Amino acid sequence: MEDVKLKRTLGFGAAYSASVGLVVSGTAMVVLGNGYGVSGPAFSIIALVALFVILSVALSYSEMAAMIPGSGMVGEYTLPALGKLPAIFAVFGGYIVLVGTDGGTNMIVGGQSFETLTGIPWYIGVIVILLFLSLINLLGVSVFGRVQSILAISMMMLLGILGLMGLLGIGTQHHLAQSPPFSPLSFKEQAGTLGLAIWLFIGMEFVAPLAEEIKNPGRNIPLAMLFGCFTIWLVDLLFGLGVTKYISLDELAKSTIPHVDGAAAMLGETGLVLMGIVSIIAAITTCDTYLAAVPRMLYGLSKEGLLPKAFSYLHPKTRTPWVGIFFVIGLTLIVLIYAFVNNANIAFVTTMISVACGTWLMSYIIAQVDVLVLRKKYPNALRPFKTPLYPLPQVIGIIACFYMIYTLYVDLTVVKISVVVIAAILILGIAYLKATKQKLFSPVPLENVFEGIQKRSEFDFSTSDEHAEVNDTVNKPI
Repeated sequence: MEDVKLKRTLGFGAAYSASVGLVVSGTAMVVLGNGYGVSGPAFSIIALVALFVILSVALSYSEMAAMIPGSGMVGEYTLPALGKLPAIFAVFGGYIVLVGTDGGTNMIVGGQSFETLTGIPWYIGVIVILLFLSLINLLGVSVFGRVQSILAISMMMLLGILGLMGLLGIGTQHHLAQSPPFSPLSFKEQAGTLGLAIWLFIGMEFVAPLAEEIKNPGRNIPLAMLFGCFTIWLVDLLFGLGVTKYISLDELAKSTIPHVDGAAAMLGETGLVLMGIVSIIAAITTCDTYLAAVPRMLYGLSKEGLLPKAFSYLHPKTRTPWVGIFFVIGLTLIVLIYAFVNNANIAFVTTMISVACGTWLMSYIIAQVDVLVLRKKYPNALRPFKTPLYPLPQVIGIIACFYMIYTLYVDLTVVKISVVVIAAILILGIAYLKATKQKLFSPVPLENVFEGIQKRSEFDFSTSDEHAEVNDTVNKPI
């Protein structure tokens, strides 16, 4: 019986939607509102700096995704560069921790917005949304592509329109008599908010795990990430500057739902409804992106022998990684159940997000190191997309990520939880690799990684225009 393979059906629209679907999340909008509340309009400059940092990271992911178009994403980029244990840590530290903290949190934000608009208890709305998205992702990636494109574009348009209305002063409510101070913080204090601002963009690389299902990944993935980062920055800029014309910085800074309060201050009841709709869509697109991307990372790692074989199972009809999808659903439910039973407050949520952000930035560092190592080891390998001004973007990105991790780890609670999480990932990774008699740090030859991707997907390195010469240009490590 022929092996079931992932099907290559997604175009640029679906790739772009996957890239921005997680970025414009409920927690990202909270960070946006609080950022402008704490830093004032000067937060626009910090967000611009964060944009340049995330573009440096995006260039690294673009080069890697085009060169190694596998669903294992950063795990498969790391295998030929640093070995198997770093590959496991890059995926679990960057993405499994994230799903276990941010996934449920965003669903709660969406559920509470649903309750505000309809009066139906938030947990019922969350259950309905989760069941709907689970069905979509179990049915197949083409269904995901159509739904995600509509939702992501609708959400971006709503945020952009609200921001423009605020900037043009055409809100239905009275705007502030006096403009807010441009920067209520000192330069040093503003620089310290960069770790906060990066959350506005973090997750733009979630298109990369769909590499085996995207047409022409060497073109569409880099375009989706880079265009996604620019449009996110523009929409956030419009909305952030727009709402500060109608609500004081103190109110934004103190609010746990500043995006909702800002919209209400601008448009009254209409603003509440519109932002409620945006929050619900954000919860849907965030959860949808997790359900689409993370199971495929697990699938790719399983195919490389780094996770149990169950994660490499594809449904023969829909060609979707069902075990990985149910795993992500389980992680999301853990947070939802905890929140329902314990009424977790915003401090707990913020701490969890900081933990996730720290390990996620570590994964970003690994991805950028992968580019540097593979450029050295395989200088002649075919790269359909190459980082401009190499290695400057990688150096800037790595330094910036270390700085942002430092700003997050000022909180001792975050440090303690992070140490436990990192230790757990490393212990489990070492135990599994030792049990399966695999070496921890021995890199896998690049041609072996290519062979694995070709066996399990419809991507053919020998006939693809992008990789037509791959067998001739991939050198042995030097």
